[in-house]
Amino acid sequence: MPSRCFSCDEPLVPFAVGDPDAPVRVAYDPEQGRLWQVCPRCARWNLVPMEDRWETLEACEDLVRTRGRVLVRGDRLTLLSAGQTQLIRVGGAVRLEFSDWRYSRRLDVDMPGGPGLLTRMILNLPEGGAGGVTFHGVPQLPTVEWILSPFQEHAKMLGALFLRAPLVETCPGCGGPLALEPSAFGKVRLVAERSGPALVATCALCGTASAVPLSDARPTLRIALAIVGRDHREPEEIAGAASLLDETEGPRGLIDELGRSDLALEDLDTGERIALAIGLDEQAEAEALEAEWREAEEVAAIMDRELTDVPGFETFRKRVLGGERED
Repeated sequence: MPSRCFSCDEPLVPFAVGDPDAPVRVAYDPEQGRLWQVCPRCARWNLVPMEDRWETLEACEDLVRTRGRVLVRGDRLTLLSAGQTQLIRVGGAVRLEFSDWRYSRRLDVDMPGGPGLLTRMILNLPEGGAGGVTFHGVPQLPTVEWILSPFQEHAKMLGALFLRAPLVETCPGCGGPLALEPSAFGKVRLVAERSGPALVATCALCGTASAVPLSDARPTLRIALAIVGRDHREPEEIAGAASLLDETEGPRGLIDELGRSDLALEDLDTGERIALAIGLDEQAEAEALEAEWREAEEVAAIMDRELTDVPGFETFRKRVLGGERED
């Protein structure tokens, strides 16, 4: 096993995957036969030498099957926990299991402290509901009336969020942050643009309605959807949302379908809003894991070519490369 992180030189604790009480995170690809230990300090992936992989890869698969609990699911990556050990597996996963564990009330039991995360975050936001705030020197927003707003019961929390964080950093109209009046959250529309999915929202500072990339608005939108959906955590509701994601072939399909409908967020039904929130989480976290995986793959490809003296390596390499050998 590697003794130190190749990036930050942090000592890496030797681990045995068969011991689920080991507080470590490992990543593995059973198809390509690759294994990494993730640094606890910088989260960089450290490739385990070829000769140390085989038994550990088998132990990873066995631990996932017998004790693994899905934490995060992406198209190619799955983050699981087993005791204090966390495993990142390159492969498929069942969305329903992940969604039920993460978003339903089962979290109250399975993940102590998890359901309070949103509450703790909101408690750090300013009090006063829809009062004003200054964004990077931009004048304060006017007080908002919540009459007829479909999310009136969430006024204080949405007010605290949108008066602290803009929807996106730059408004196409005025060049400042695109500040959203809290009661206007329900009017935000998801649309399909040629360049990709976008949100149409009216800036509270300049009054311009603009389409902004969904990827730019995703952080704030995820929190806002969590606020309006915080009371919808029954397993049946989460299962319905997960099924909707499966029916539309995942987050991208759901977002494309909602964009073509050109509906405001307040016009979506509860299941669609829950599914959108789950889908945005999946996209964000899968992209983060995928970026780590791609970088680790580049290092692994280089290192593996230097291990040609390992017995059986050339046979394995030819199989992975489809019978073609690179000199």
